[in-house]
Amino acid sequence: MTDYIYRNNAIIETIFASRRSILRLFLSQQISNNRHENLLEAAIKHSIKIETVSRAQIQSMIGNSLHQDAVLEVGPYPYVKIEDILSFAKTHEEEPLILILDQLQSPSNFGRLLRSAEAMGVHGVIIQKRNAGEVSTAVVASSMGASEHIFITKVTNLSRTIVELKKQNIWILGLEGNKNQITLDNTNLKRGLAIVIGNENNGIRRLIRKHCDMLAQIPMLGKMDSLNAAVAGSIAIYVARQSRK
Repeated sequence: MTDYIYRNNAIIETIFASRRSILRLFLSQQISNNRHENLLEAAIKHSIKIETVSRAQIQSMIGNSLHQDAVLEVGPYPYVKIEDILSFAKTHEEEPLILILDQLQSPSNFGRLLRSAEAMGVHGVIIQKRNAGEVSTAVVASSMGASEHIFITKVTNLSRTIVELKKQNIWILGLEGNKNQITLDNTNLKRGLAIVIGNENNGIRRLIRKHCDMLAQIPMLGKMDSLNAAVAGSIAIYVARQSRK
């Protein structure tokens, strides 16, 4: 099974990450090589086969017009094990900082969270195998290729996984919009930490919420009384990383 990565930045990051098997780079015949100069440089450096095809062929590969006249054919996404995430944190001599996504559905939200997580040095992301979005090509594009650098694991039972993380002294923080919860800035985040982000419509599921050590909210100072999952999660990741200073 192969995937087709699109958007130039996502393609370049996929090449540089070198975590997937890379088959071919397709470039549109209708565009000059100047637009693809960075892509060509990366492809040549990594000995990737390059083919020129029509713009219509590129569009048919991904099913939309967001391709920027280039598509990278790659192998499946390389999910990791939770042990790999914990080992990665240990290698960097840090307490684990993990993002848990509880049935998040939107590829754009997923991708933006991955981009924030990678930028803030999150050691890994945990998602559930069923009823949740996977690392699709839309997610890769939305993350601008950050998905290719960060560790992501899929688990069968998220509740059981959280219980196992707690046994390893990782504190579980559920992020919610309930104004009755303690605010994020009044929470001790300087520890082994996993931040749970819920579904866009229903939030964190009841059983997952039950396993959280604490629920926290982001204080809202303006007229708006809520943030979407990607924005809220990104703020929480930043606050958690800053607390480690």
